[in-house]
Amino acid sequence: MKILYYYWNENSKNDCVESMERLGHSVVTWSHPIDNHVSDPVFSKSILEELNRENFDCIFSFNYFPLLSEAALHKSLPYYSWVYDSPHYTLESLTLGNSCNRVFIFDYALADRYRSKGYETVDYMPLGVNVNRLDKLLSDQRGQYEHDISFIGSLYNDEYNFYDQIKYLPDYLKGYLDSIIKAQELIYGMDLASKLLSHELCDQIGKYVEADLGNGFNSARDEIFRNMLRKKTTINERMNLLQLLSKNFNVDLYSGSTPPAHLNVHHLGITDNYRGMPKVFATSKINLNISLRSILTGIPLRVINILGAGGFCLTNYQAELAEYFENGEELVWFESTEDLLDKVAYYLNHDEERKKIAQKGHEAARNLFSYDILLTKILKQ
Repeated sequence: MKILYYYWNENSKNDCVESMERLGHSVVTWSHPIDNHVSDPVFSKSILEELNRENFDCIFSFNYFPLLSEAALHKSLPYYSWVYDSPHYTLESLTLGNSCNRVFIFDYALADRYRSKGYETVDYMPLGVNVNRLDKLLSDQRGQYEHDISFIGSLYNDEYNFYDQIKYLPDYLKGYLDSIIKAQELIYGMDLASKLLSHELCDQIGKYVEADLGNGFNSARDEIFRNMLRKKTTINERMNLLQLLSKNFNVDLYSGSTPPAHLNVHHLGITDNYRGMPKVFATSKINLNISLRSILTGIPLRVINILGAGGFCLTNYQAELAEYFENGEELVWFESTEDLLDKVAYYLNHDEERKKIAQKGHEAARNLFSYDILLTKILKQ
């Protein structure tokens, strides 16, 4: 199959293209900036010119781009979209139901939400990893520990923390939202925002806060408000857990976010995804994952990458983890702050047990989440 791969500077391009070619497909990568996801005549003209140059069998991209869907529909080609961001608001595009679409979402709950709305163009697929490349890259790294506990990720303490920018809600409403956030920090495996932030309450918030995706999209106001709460929960959770851990253990933070002074972590800046990040995973005794709360049930890409690199993964509980793993066998999940602290202390002092879990996790990544396996399923549909 001849595939036009749309590249937008995502980190997964090289691994994905390598797998596609290994599976026998011919791949042409193409990149072009998008100024407007609904109407961009320059982009639309360019993609059609590219499609006219050769006889392509399909278009592929990570994440969903409405203009690619429209181009595929025009040329009667299938458009494969593998979504790995959450939230990903272009899924609210009115084009999602286009007959050419084959949209794969890594979160069961999110995929089910769109399926329940009648979108037969949407399906579920977990995220992938290129274990072959990582094995070659890390052949002499595993077991050479440089970190006790490492965490790679944003603290989200930036201008995109919209919840903290809202200063004008009535006290009763702000107090209710704060209570949801505080309660959510204590609960894993259940999303309180979807249960407690009703459409009627969103109407009340909407009197003070505007949230609209604009023309060409379904109304996503309620979900935007819920995601503001989910992100604020993530901010609090990451700050609190890292602070607690750093009181008793050595914690290395790789992040573009500058940690506040009270966070007693070793801030090592950012590391590149292609080589630096896998090395951190392979040389850390414990790799910590704290999921973005807008990922409702799915397994974050961070977890898959840790396992693919042969690292030991300690993650918060997510519902889909139990469908692929057994706790304490291929990875370890925690269900409370106390559980996290206990497990960190235990596994830092049980080297052989930790190494065996990492080895089993590595095999699980190869057998369940390799690009070769998942792309074969995707491109058959």
